[in-house]
Amino acid sequence: MLSKRLTALLLAVIIAFSFTGCGEGIKEYLWPEPTTASPGAPTSNIKIIPGWSIYQIAKALEEGNVCSAKSFLEAANKIPEGYDNLIEGLSSSHGYVFAAEGYILPETYNMYQEKDGEYALRYFLNYTKKAIDELSNEDGQTAYSKAEELGYSMHDVMTLASIIQYEANLGSSAEDFKNMCLVSSVFHNRLNNRALFPYIGSDATRKYIQSKLGDYFVDNDIYKLNPDATDSDDKYIIIEQATYDAYLDGYCTNDNYDHKTQGLPIGPVGSPSISAIKAALWPENSNYYFFFTDADNGFHFYNSYNDFQTEWDTKYKH
Repeated sequence: MLSKRLTALLLAVIIAFSFTGCGEGIKEYLWPEPTTASPGAPTSNIKIIPGWSIYQIAKALEEGNVCSAKSFLEAANKIPEGYDNLIEGLSSSHGYVFAAEGYILPETYNMYQEKDGEYALRYFLNYTKKAIDELSNEDGQTAYSKAEELGYSMHDVMTLASIIQYEANLGSSAEDFKNMCLVSSVFHNRLNNRALFPYIGSDATRKYIQSKLGDYFVDNDIYKLNPDATDSDDKYIIIEQATYDAYLDGYCTNDNYDHKTQGLPIGPVGSPSISAIKAALWPENSNYYFFFTDADNGFHFYNSYNDFQTEWDTKYKH
């Protein structure tokens, strides 16, 4: 097994070779790990939590003095070059909040301080690409070949994985992973039966716009803080309705909203873990179309809406 230092050096050489002759200077600082250049230069440990948004990551980078939040958000709003397999399906024609949302794996990263957003983004993406390149199931099937078998782009996979992460944000036990795979099966079953289930109905997709990005939207004059708020549900007031509606059009998958989208949303709604990505690719085989979690974080799965609603109304509605 190669050491981290040697692996990083090889990666830097490969990338430098790939970019030779492009007509632009190579920004070598974009790729090496901290141990491969400038020994003794100050670094920070940046811990990314499963489900975090790009905005939360940007704040963590600023607090760690890696780069400004503004610089990272600007980088994350552009589709990066050089990651064709990883970002297959990511399109400049879509109305993403952040193009790079969902492509930063939860991990603790040791990063140079006082860099810029492009350095940070490529640092993250190099790690994610390596992890996805090496991802396979117990039979040796790769993530890319499984995505092709499913008829999904990798962007679809990362989008679905981010939803699974939100809906089953559990620990790392075998039982936790099985529940992730069962949650995944519910969404796969719905996606494969569009006639009956045109909307996958995940709260993660509407909450991404309605509350998860609330502070970002305040910064960008889409929301303002509600001075009379009594809880998190009325923390924000919409002041730019057209922009808000446009985002809901692309992200919200709940049938009972005026602004919504069928099938998967246009992009991820947070950072999925490797477990969530695996669950998205290799779901449990089930006939479930409905599920909910109870107050003790127990999972309940159902074939029919009547069974689901009866159980919810009689035992767990709260």
